[in-house]
Amino acid sequence: SFSHLMTSVTETSNELTNDLDVVSPIGIVRLLRQCDAQLFAGWREHPGMFDAITISVLSSFVSACKELFTTEAEEISTKDVKIVLSGAGTSGRLAFLLAGSFNKALEEQGHSPCFSYLIAGGDKALIVGIEGAEDDVEGAAVELKNTIHGARAVAYVGITCGLSAPYVASQLAYLLDAQERDSHARIVVAALGFNPVHLARGVRVEGWDRSVRDVIERTATPGHTISPDPKAPQPSSSSSPQGVAARRFVINPIVGPEPLTGSSRMKGGSATKILLETAFATLIHNIMHKKEESIPSTVTRLLQHYESISRATYMQAEDLAHLVKRAGTSIKAGITHGSNQEERGHVYYLAADTLGLLGFVDASETVPTFGAALSEMRGFVLDSGDRSGWHVLGNREGDLSALGPAYHIAQGDFINEYLPHLNDHDTVIAILEGARPHPHLVTLVDLIRKGKTHPFIALVTVGDTPSPSSPLVSLPSNNTSGDSSLLKQIRDHLTPLVDATLTVSLPYTHLLPHVPAFTELSLKYILNAISTGAFVQQGKVFQNRMIDLGITNNKLYYRAINIISTFAKVDADRAQTCVLRAIYDLETDTIPDSVLNSQVSEHLKVAHAKPPPPRIVPIALLLASGRYRTVAEAQNALRSEPIV
Repeated sequence: SFSHLMTSVTETSNELTNDLDVVSPIGIVRLLRQCDAQLFAGWREHPGMFDAITISVLSSFVSACKELFTTEAEEISTKDVKIVLSGAGTSGRLAFLLAGSFNKALEEQGHSPCFSYLIAGGDKALIVGIEGAEDDVEGAAVELKNTIHGARAVAYVGITCGLSAPYVASQLAYLLDAQERDSHARIVVAALGFNPVHLARGVRVEGWDRSVRDVIERTATPGHTISPDPKAPQPSSSSSPQGVAARRFVINPIVGPEPLTGSSRMKGGSATKILLETAFATLIHNIMHKKEESIPSTVTRLLQHYESISRATYMQAEDLAHLVKRAGTSIKAGITHGSNQEERGHVYYLAADTLGLLGFVDASETVPTFGAALSEMRGFVLDSGDRSGWHVLGNREGDLSALGPAYHIAQGDFINEYLPHLNDHDTVIAILEGARPHPHLVTLVDLIRKGKTHPFIALVTVGDTPSPSSPLVSLPSNNTSGDSSLLKQIRDHLTPLVDATLTVSLPYTHLLPHVPAFTELSLKYILNAISTGAFVQQGKVFQNRMIDLGITNNKLYYRAINIISTFAKVDADRAQTCVLRAIYDLETDTIPDSVLNSQVSEHLKVAHAKPPPPRIVPIALLLASGRYRTVAEAQNALRSEPIV
């Protein structure tokens, strides 16, 4: 189990960012720009996004999905087809975003929505990591079975950036079995991730008779796999897969390690968004518009446009670095004034629709990534017509705000619960979508400026144009000259009230009508830089490793051991001893047999039950250093100096 973490690409340290913790804010942004360039340029000797095999596999996947919509006798309506996007953590959150976007595009064209999302732990996991959900193989298969019940045809994409999530492997196995029981079943199965097949997670899954790698190897068909096991048989150039093999895919270009080691919310999330949007926009475009352009040329063209979005966003590196620096100042104030909640610094994102979703997802992911308090970064969704909060987003389980403060994401929640407590250390990022300017942003900034304190406000405009544009279809200019002047009015009103602006002009904003995919990706780069940069400045990163991550699943347990082993220069067994001592508050290195013989899931339960913040990895790191003999000594050291 330890060897897996040492070798997989997604858990490797990126050589570009070894100095991430010591460079200036502009240095942080430039390092992130270089790492994100690997999304398109590729990494080392591996096939990347712009290799012929990637275009071929992605195009074959689109063609296989297209065949689900026709039989020899008839065309099948979208209401009879289920396209399921599934994942755990960030992957599940992106599944939610993408399923919603594509359903809107279908409904706009008069078709029934056919996309569904699954996320390990259910909708609760859209904000808070649910302990053990990623490892629940039985529940995963049941959820999938219920989702596809009654469909005449099914396409499934299991998203697991490291090819490591048991939740996804269980669902893949369920569908592979269904294909083998009935070779004529109209089922297309794909695994999406960013490791070669042979570096998928090889540890046998707790409570199951196989590993994730076993399932990925079964899914990997020669000619339908981007980065196969080098020892696997290679396809002959003329043959294409036949039978059930023709409907199995592993979409795994290698995009290089994360800028922050193992933090797949960053490049992994961006690559997931780029690849699935490219595939399904091509599919919808091809089915709806019966266009002559070949599928591979559409796929290639869209990937090139995504690369231009990355360049356009990072052209504003200096202005982005200014926001990164300010967010770091706010988060560092949380240490300086830690005992007084009124004086702690926070970062708040305010945005509409899917941009608001990206905001609260980015903010909520700082909790497991950096051991942040839930209140340190928050994202809020602006009201849309008579809908607010969760009702704007349209998640399956509806309004989740009764689950507690973490789920209070509405504009009204910001006004009632946060606005009265804003202080001079706080940073508010007001996000404006050029093609859909939102008047509520003016209301909120006015309210903030009427307060007694003076938080820092930044206006971020993404897609600096009143007219939406798409490389695939001509979009109706729902933004008449009136909307054009609305954008100008909002900008003119807000600019004198804010402390900084960041404006990104994009070559295109939308993929399809009501799918502002390019605007979203640009904002994702910006938010990832702000949140990562802020916590790097707070000291939550050493070199390019997270040193205060939350341990909520099997993968993160082993990642914690790897971090301790790397930095304390101890072997994996010693590192595990220190992690177990930190979890169970054991005063000596003698670990009771009852703990040693427990499954990892038991360790996760104990870790999850600890009062926040548990700080398991920093405590284990201090124990492994040999300078602190007991957990209590390590805890006292962290209280007096929170930065390891």
